[in-house]
Amino acid sequence: MASSSLKPDIRDFTRPELEARLAALGEKPSHAAAVFSLLYRKGAASFGEMGELPPRVPAALAGAFFLSPFKAPLRRLVSRDGTARLLFAFGGDPAEAVVLPGKGRLSACLSSQSGCACGCAFCATGRLGLARSLAPSEITAQFAACLAEAGGRLDSLVFMGMGEPFLNWENVKKAILILSDGRGHHFSQGKMTVSTVGVIPVIEELASSPLKVKLAVSLVTADPDLRARLVPMETRYPAAKVMEAVRRYCRARGAQVFLEYIVFDGVNDSPEDARKLLALMKGADCRLNLIPYNPPGGGAGVTPRAKLFQKTMMAAGVRTYLRLEKGSDIAAACGQLAAAEASRQPAGD
Repeated sequence: MASSSLKPDIRDFTRPELEARLAALGEKPSHAAAVFSLLYRKGAASFGEMGELPPRVPAALAGAFFLSPFKAPLRRLVSRDGTARLLFAFGGDPAEAVVLPGKGRLSACLSSQSGCACGCAFCATGRLGLARSLAPSEITAQFAACLAEAGGRLDSLVFMGMGEPFLNWENVKKAILILSDGRGHHFSQGKMTVSTVGVIPVIEELASSPLKVKLAVSLVTADPDLRARLVPMETRYPAAKVMEAVRRYCRARGAQVFLEYIVFDGVNDSPEDARKLLALMKGADCRLNLIPYNPPGGGAGVTPRAKLFQKTMMAAGVRTYLRLEKGSDIAAACGQLAAAEASRQPAGD
């Protein structure tokens, strides 16, 4: 985001973009490498902290860009299972990030938007509506806070927080390039996963992209009528068309796609639902993640029907995982992020 002076935030630029800006300022583009190291490895929060550069370079940057410390979380909530929920306010617009502990692993879940325009019926974020898309600097600020929360080590990164990443793809893409830059955080793109409800044009773009990130598609359910009620984007991007794009993606990249299926007890977990899902997945190289529905107020869990659904899919040869949700006691589980509510809760330690 730009500051009140209307200068652009220097952290909104990839290194090649910054090289071009430096050249336009009459400076050597090669200085961009040092600037990136200062910003992302040494944590420079002002141009005055760039003493390693020739003095004229920070002065030129200060005249063209805005730089301030990364936004810190306003609140921090910690679950019984160790999940940390971080609430931010970017220019007054709320967004959240989550640090998820696993078996010897730590993962960060970042938001790409403040709120969400998709309006999925089961999602607390969807009920907020869309405030705005986040800038690259606001996305990378979440990463920096999650990295600090995790003690300086993160094993994976998912864009599955608030918002639809593919509806803010240019900024998300820039954030990916900045985070993975060898002079920046140098976080491997292969350890990043971007989730979408099924924005077909971006799936197709990613299929031919040099980016190495992984793709997750939030299918939610295989029945088109039920999906249309739960996921309004079904009318724009029907699941059948989305899966056609997924098959093309798998062929083009030789890569597997994660399918996210929300399990609603007694709604979409019958043997007939399993058959519909198998038919929809036919010909696609996918790993299936079954996610028990998490009501905004909590109280969800793995049901016997969900376990039977998993067994049915596995018996058909589909790699199927029944996700054990984390952070539901602080509303940090999938579909529960609603920063407007979190801002009214007391901070945790």
